[in-house]
Amino acid sequence: MFHRLLSIIGTGSALLLAVHAQSTPSVCSNFTVIINSQDTLEAAQACTTVTGDIVIQYGPTLPPEIEFPILEQVDGSLLSLDVGENILAWRFSAPKLERVVNDFYLSRWVNLTTIEMPLFDHAERVRLNHLPKLTTAHFLSTVSRLDWNYEIRNTSLTNITNDRLLYSTFVEIFDNPNLETFEMLALRNASFNVALRRNRPGVAVRLRDLTEVWHLELQEISSLSVPALKNVIGYFTVNASSLSTLNVPNLETVGTWYDPHITITNNRGLTITNNQLLDSMSFPQLKDVRLDLSIRNNTSLEILDFPELERVAGNVALEGPFSHVAFPELNRVGGEFTIGVDTSPTICHPFVDLKNNGSIRGDLSCPDFSEPSQLDLDTDEMQEYIDDYLEWAAKGQTNTGPSIAIPAALTEIMVIVVCCSLLIRVW
Repeated sequence: MFHRLLSIIGTGSALLLAVHAQSTPSVCSNFTVIINSQDTLEAAQACTTVTGDIVIQYGPTLPPEIEFPILEQVDGSLLSLDVGENILAWRFSAPKLERVVNDFYLSRWVNLTTIEMPLFDHAERVRLNHLPKLTTAHFLSTVSRLDWNYEIRNTSLTNITNDRLLYSTFVEIFDNPNLETFEMLALRNASFNVALRRNRPGVAVRLRDLTEVWHLELQEISSLSVPALKNVIGYFTVNASSLSTLNVPNLETVGTWYDPHITITNNRGLTITNNQLLDSMSFPQLKDVRLDLSIRNNTSLEILDFPELERVAGNVALEGPFSHVAFPELNRVGGEFTIGVDTSPTICHPFVDLKNNGSIRGDLSCPDFSEPSQLDLDTDEMQEYIDDYLEWAAKGQTNTGPSIAIPAALTEIMVIVVCCSLLIRVW
């Protein structure tokens, strides 16, 4: 009886394995699943898991709607890198897909309007590139884990919002002519950058939980909310934007020194330039700019106040119609301080005091503007320069920094200090 039972169990197990083998097409376990025809698409549509990559090479026999109705996971990448002139597909759908272990990358589907992946949660990279008609991609809001890229380029999306993603290395939003809002409400850290470039002028940006980022680069934005930001390791730039206020309430440090073991691309420190409507700016906790400080050509900005700023390791650049300039705690400027004044030279007096008491390490030029010199050092020279600066900065000399109010009758004061570049490269 016992042997008969084992025989029945064995027969049943064999039948189950056979059924499973029949229900799991061999294509699902291929190293690469290439989809270039209706037949190859139908074979892949039977997969719940693909153990390798899915590569879509759009061909004339493929339908305009590409759907994977039961696909749940891709253990490699899901890619389409077509270079055809007129890819007909307008819809991509994977309603049960939750994870792509490596890259999800769609490029050059010029008629694609919709990506539907409502359960999508995890990938190494998400990259959408040259999808000029794309208006719907709700999966961008559901993803909660990315190891590398969150990259959206050249789409017709109007809103990009995510309140689940805590970390990404790259967040790059470029060339989206209809984009109105960009919100990463849970993102706490971006270990390389958050960058918006060449989108529709006037994008509203909210980075509610962001506390640390390597580079923060923002162009053509209408507003910025970064209430939790404390540290920008590389540079922080706001350029050519229409925002009227810039409030960064908890930022303490910007910039890092060159490290011979970890090289960094083109660090520029804190740069606020060419924002014609900006009339209010606040950095109430900023203490240390470890590279350059440049605030230039913001033609509505009259009041400049850094109440806690103590150190600028590089050069300082200020240009604008200021009626009030205050640096009450400033006691270290490691580079040059160049000031150009069109009207009254009295604005020079506080900065002359800083130079005379040794708080400005480089040259001071005021009221005439003088182009500051650029650093062009090799690794050993740069390390020597940094060590020399740190020794100088550690001397601990304190100073009551300058604060000056310019009467309105004196008209526009133009203060120009041009920052230096450390000329350093990313790994």
